[in-house]
Amino acid sequence: MRTKLALWGVIAVVVAVGVAVGWGSTPTSGTSSDRLYSLAAEMKCLQCVGESVANSQAPIAIQMRAEIGRQMSAGKTDDEIETYFVDRYGARVLLNPSGRGLVGVVWIVPVVVLAVGLVGLGQYFSARRRDRAAPFELSDEDRELVERARQEP
Repeated sequence: MRTKLALWGVIAVVVAVGVAVGWGSTPTSGTSSDRLYSLAAEMKCLQCVGESVANSQAPIAIQMRAEIGRQMSAGKTDDEIETYFVDRYGARVLLNPSGRGLVGVVWIVPVVVLAVGLVGLGQYFSARRRDRAAPFELSDEDRELVERARQEP
């Protein structure tokens, strides 16, 4: 019963995260500043440490935002724009890796390990609770030893 409850809990968390991520969707076409900064936020400033192109005021970040704007005006999709920057600067330019190939495995393995661990812990504690609740019974040999110990003065 508790295993099913734990499984439903994991499913609820996954659904909640999916809804939260999908809730604030940004435009994927047009030339709005929301779209430009959304794309720029997914790219790493190559001059700064730990800063996105959207937040950086480094010269290369300003140039990259301008290039994003030019490509948006040319009607390029988000994927085409990201591909342009990956081709030019390498995959290191992306703050969020693509999720294909080995990168996808690196992102999914910890989630799977955590889920399996939680289910395993649930089963372990459930089994311990059942063992404590089960009545304690002596074997026939142990009963005989107890009877002899009671009879001896």
